[in-house]
Amino acid sequence: MENLIRFGEKFFDELEIAVYRSRDVSASVELNEISMASTRGGAVTVIRGINEGRLGLAIIDSDDPERIKEAIEQAAKMAKLNGRDEKWVSLPEPGAYKEAPKPNYGLKEASPDILVEKLVRGIKLAREKDPNAVVAGGEGGVSWEKRHVVNSHGVDVFQEGGAAFFFLELVGRKGDVVTPGIFDFDARRDLNLDVDGVVDRAVQRVRWAYNVEKSRNEEVPIILGPWAIAGLLSYTLLPAFSGERLVKETTPLAGKVGEKIASEVLTIYDDPFHPLSLEPTVADGEGVPTRKNVLIENGTFRGFVWDNYWAKVNGTESTGNGKRDLKSGGIGIDFHNVVIENGKRSLEDLIAEIDRGYFVDGFQGAHSSNPDNGNFAVTANPAFLIEDGEVKGASVFLVAGNVYELLNRASEITREQTVMPFMTTMTTPFIKFENVKIAGK
Repeated sequence: MENLIRFGEKFFDELEIAVYRSRDVSASVELNEISMASTRGGAVTVIRGINEGRLGLAIIDSDDPERIKEAIEQAAKMAKLNGRDEKWVSLPEPGAYKEAPKPNYGLKEASPDILVEKLVRGIKLAREKDPNAVVAGGEGGVSWEKRHVVNSHGVDVFQEGGAAFFFLELVGRKGDVVTPGIFDFDARRDLNLDVDGVVDRAVQRVRWAYNVEKSRNEEVPIILGPWAIAGLLSYTLLPAFSGERLVKETTPLAGKVGEKIASEVLTIYDDPFHPLSLEPTVADGEGVPTRKNVLIENGTFRGFVWDNYWAKVNGTESTGNGKRDLKSGGIGIDFHNVVIENGKRSLEDLIAEIDRGYFVDGFQGAHSSNPDNGNFAVTANPAFLIEDGEVKGASVFLVAGNVYELLNRASEITREQTVMPFMTTMTTPFIKFENVKIAGK
């Protein structure tokens, strides 16, 4: 890689080369049958060069040195056609990197057969526990990636590692009732995926959903599950912590560092080294050391996250949150593993104390929320009515409001935490909110 950097310095003032080698194994189920099993792999190299403030990018599906040289030359031609970026300062310098956790090399050569076995077991268990349920969909997957980022300032970071996931979607039919799709999942850095737990949790929700309860307009306590939390916060809250949005004046959190923006029960941080993190990475997509970044501490806003570019524009330092888009080759601000700190009591305890309220397993429509002000309007589905401390059946209702007002209504957090490998990777408990206005359907 050093020779390639030296070659590229003939064309650029600064140069970055990022090589990604991946292997992905997956298997899928559809309508109680295995529908697909595959193994895919390959390499992608991204060239990012700057000459007199002009950026040149090139992406190739190879890690061959000669192909990389050709890509460097192509990026140089593109740079000549681009305008000068007056905000550009420089690529990052090397930093102090933490010691990387030892990867689980058992994932490196995982076979699709292992995933097929787990899916077959999941189908069998689901059918045994509820003959009325159909495994409408599901997937198991294992990913392994090697990343090598070098630049002309001396950054040289190599990392490798992998993770596995498993999910099922069940649909139940009993009499005239057809339940909504009920998801459950597990994700971790080994192959000890909790198939039994996924099936047990999904079947329990399907059984609840056989009894349909009409919702109404009311103000009630609600408990949000991991899928609902991750979906809502990924679109309404998390973008507001971006330093780019601070510079562009599109975040409602501008000027609010040190102010209370949520309930005191909420502490939220980005931590790639959390024990449940699926990707304990020591450097971000441009080679800046990663770290734990506290976003909200006991309800108080603690700060923004930055990549190298926007940090230097703002006169601060990168927090190690530069994430590379392999489709465009560009770097944007993003998170590694958002953690909502857990509490002390169980979900069962929280449900037992509710006279009338709802447990919400998922939201529909969160993607249309407005991160510029935190406003949202979503459909709670699947959702489950709680009366006298017990789940009585399934409901659907609308919730509209502002995410910051909602966060200030948080009253308790469970001790259980779930790793959400979809959307923004998030490690989250269940959260209870008080006096939430809902519109019945």
